[in-house]
Amino acid sequence: MTAPAEPRLRMGALWPLVPAVAVVAVVAGALTSPLLTAVGALGLGVLVVSVRWPLATGIAFLIAGPMYLSEFEVGPMTLDNVAVLYGSALAVVWLLGRTWQVPTVAAWPISLAVAAAVAAVANGGAGAAGIVRFASLAVTAVVVANAGPHARRMAAAGLEAAVTLGALVLLAQPLTSFPDPYQTWGEGVGLRYGGLFGHPNFAAYTVSLVLLYQLYTRRFTAWRAASAVSLLLALVLTGSRAALLVFALLMVPALWLRARRFFLLLVPAVLALPFVGQTIITRFEVISQTGGLSGSNASGWRFGQWADALAATRGHEFLGIGWGQTREVLTDNLGAHSTYIQIWLEVGRVGAALAAIGLVLLIRSARSHVARILVAYAALTGISDPVLVYPCCATALLVLLAALHTPAGEEATAPDGGEAAAPDTPTPSVPARRPEVLSR
Repeated sequence: MTAPAEPRLRMGALWPLVPAVAVVAVVAGALTSPLLTAVGALGLGVLVVSVRWPLATGIAFLIAGPMYLSEFEVGPMTLDNVAVLYGSALAVVWLLGRTWQVPTVAAWPISLAVAAAVAAVANGGAGAAGIVRFASLAVTAVVVANAGPHARRMAAAGLEAAVTLGALVLLAQPLTSFPDPYQTWGEGVGLRYGGLFGHPNFAAYTVSLVLLYQLYTRRFTAWRAASAVSLLLALVLTGSRAALLVFALLMVPALWLRARRFFLLLVPAVLALPFVGQTIITRFEVISQTGGLSGSNASGWRFGQWADALAATRGHEFLGIGWGQTREVLTDNLGAHSTYIQIWLEVGRVGAALAAIGLVLLIRSARSHVARILVAYAALTGISDPVLVYPCCATALLVLLAALHTPAGEEATAPDGGEAAAPDTPTPSVPARRPEVLSR
């Protein structure tokens, strides 16, 4: 007789040990090192989500980084740099697995990345961080434009949600003092608020871009209406004069294109004036009290700043001083306060020529009236502030333009663009067939 075989333990019977070990590890970690355990659990969650949904996760990091994390420092860089690098890595991995094209909207950040690289080589590496910044913006534009129609709609909706959340943080800032508000006592205004976006001016520009997108898009749902109201209140609270003036100018076409939405936003704006109107009135009042544009107000101060920045180009006319180096050469340690003058100073004439080509292509990429409104807003406000290069503003602009983009060969549906957007390359027309007649 043969001895009966001993029962073997199958690996499938051990599966309850996995959650048991996980529970023990989490409880033990929470008791001994709660912060380290929380970071580890968060990192594991991000890894799982990244593997399962690499495209959505990559786009989320590319958007959330500039919107929320630019004010938090991690060693020699800010936390938004870490976020966009991780998002760019996921986006590149996603792109490598499929056929893709470079949309014209990406020409702007690509030209700036090349210009910053040339200037960095000429200046011993100064401003090399700008290369990474603009390269990540180029990846953002490319990956959103090459995603399918549904993914592009989700990217635009995600940006709207992210900026709306940032606006709510800004609206709560007078009560919470988080983040720390900006002090502008020199203009008689006192505290100004920018939320997680950073400076109040850049918060205003970012909010305005999304608000204009919502105002002119085809669909205006109840959620979008509520979002638009909160964005408008946040815009008024920032007290940014340039942002408000250009926004008001570009709202004029809405009188006949989107009349109902125009008046829908006009009502909460009027109701908000008793609460935030003093900030706006005080900031505009400074102009008349300080000798018009030649005085010490923020508008007049920019003329002197521009003159100093242009004077600093001497000796660096062709290749510039390196991206992000303006603060090092100006006596007040502040920026040039103009997209175009900053480019002229930091990357020189060679870089400015490359940037001009990128800007022309960016303007040409605007095929729908929504895209044209967004580009016009960024180009006009770029005169008085670096709107076209500041992280949260540039991210908002590029994500929205890329979401409105229709790749060549894809049906030009443009579900949220207000009108059908033409693809970058024309597709051959197909003659219509004559209807067939059924014969007996």
